[in-house]
Amino acid sequence: MRVEVRSSRSGERHALAVIASRAGVAYAPDGDVLLVAVDRSDRPVGWASGTFGARYPGPGAPIPAPHGYLQAVVVDPAHQRNGVGRELVSAFVAAAARAGVGWVFAVPDEDQGVQDRVRFFAACGLVPVPDPDEEWPVMGILIT
Repeated sequence: MRVEVRSSRSGERHALAVIASRAGVAYAPDGDVLLVAVDRSDRPVGWASGTFGARYPGPGAPIPAPHGYLQAVVVDPAHQRNGVGRELVSAFVAAAARAGVGWVFAVPDEDQGVQDRVRFFAACGLVPVPDPDEEWPVMGILIT
C-alpha cells in the first residue's frame, strides 16, 4: 500500500486516537513530533510520535544527546503488514536527521507480542542497544 507520511494537522488527533483504539494500544498521539501516514484519500491509516530532544538514560548510546526518541508507531489493523509502519519509522528517522539528531532509539513495549515489535524495529534498521537493566532490548539507529 502506498502512503504519504506528513506532519499531523490540526483536528486530526481524534482520528489518530481511533486508530490507536482499533489497534488495541493505549498510546495517545502526542509528542513533539507527530507524523501521520495517509492513504490516497488523505485519510489517516497510522501515526508515529516522539521527540528529537531526548537523552537516552541507559548505557549504549553511541553518541551524546540530543537523541531522537520514537515513542509510538501505531497502524490501523486494516493496513498492517503493508509497509505503513516502516514508512513511518523511516520518515521519523529522516526528520530527526534534518533536525540535526544523530541517533534515534525506541523502547519496544514489553507486553504480549514484544518479540514481534523487536523484529519490526530490526526490519526497520534499528539494532539492539546493550543495556543490562532491560529485559527486552532498547533498539536504536545511528543516522549517517
